[in-house]
Amino acid sequence: MSLRRMLAILRKELWHITRDVRVLLLVTLVPAFLLLMLSYVFSFGADRTRMAVLDWDQSTLSRDYLHRLTADGDFTIQQYTRTYADAESALMKGDVNVALIIPHGFGSDIRTGRHTQVQAMVDGMSPNTAQVSIAQLSTKTRTFALSIVSQGDALVQLQTADVHVRAWYNPANKSLYSMVPGLLAIVLFMPAMALTIALAREKETGSFEGLIATPVRGLEYLLGKLLAYTLTGLVGTVFAVLLAVFWFGVPFRGSIVLLLLMTCLYFFASMGIGILIANFVASQQAAMTMFLLAFFIPSFFISGLILPIDTTATASRIAGATIPPTHYITITRAIFLKGVGWDGVWSSAAALVVIGCIVFGLSLILFKKKIS
Repeated sequence: MSLRRMLAILRKELWHITRDVRVLLLVTLVPAFLLLMLSYVFSFGADRTRMAVLDWDQSTLSRDYLHRLTADGDFTIQQYTRTYADAESALMKGDVNVALIIPHGFGSDIRTGRHTQVQAMVDGMSPNTAQVSIAQLSTKTRTFALSIVSQGDALVQLQTADVHVRAWYNPANKSLYSMVPGLLAIVLFMPAMALTIALAREKETGSFEGLIATPVRGLEYLLGKLLAYTLTGLVGTVFAVLLAVFWFGVPFRGSIVLLLLMTCLYFFASMGIGILIANFVASQQAAMTMFLLAFFIPSFFISGLILPIDTTATASRIAGATIPPTHYITITRAIFLKGVGWDGVWSSAAALVVIGCIVFGLSLILFKKKIS
């Protein structure tokens, strides 16, 4: 193992990356661009629910209720209607997501502690959005009813048993706050894919045969390339994190240094898979296709990004544990939302190290066989 030869490979690869605009964009700016696109595609929340309101009560409390609903921006009143048919028509045309009907006597019923109901018609064409809207509306209405009030000088309280629920780390239940950090694991596969394509390109163009004739060893060659794409990939990570924080407003409560360190481990594991794939293909197109099939697609469905991993099925647990995004998603969400330190991510970090060592070791063995 020669450090000088490895650094020579590192410099050569960095020179290639910076001179090829397509590769440079692929590992630095494309992750942030993908994060921007995918975050909107996979946002299942109803962060801005448009409402049509039919207020038959027209009381101070009904107006206060609407103010409470719209105070944090989750609900916006698109229009006020005068009849039930108008509210239904607005919903049918797609002008609003929810039509809210406040009944006569709403204010007096709440003041006296009597049971009252509001009616909400929700557009169910998007089930996920509809469920979130219903849950938010129910919670806000319940909170409003329990927080009222006074009638003259007497305090009136609802005599009901109630369960008080508080969501920690994401009290507003914003889907983007969970989805954006998780999607970092998906968009940061670009440096690993770029490395896989670069290895295949050297075989395809014939420059790989020239390297075989040099004293460069397999370990030096692979480490030099891995370090080059890791360094440039960290630049892309910074851009993606800045986008998450300043564009999407995701709270970042942890350490950026810890996140970058964990990202290096993630690159080690994902690039190890890329190098392993490159050993079996001889063209850039085949390398990209294999990488997407082996890495990109499973990351959406068995990593816990969208739905939790089914812990009751052994096959699901094993499949999820063997791909790097599963562990990196856990890390990014914990650092972003919980602000944990090393003690909160060490198990996931250890899993990335184990995966990286296994796939990189197999890659090195296969690489040596090819040049011997």
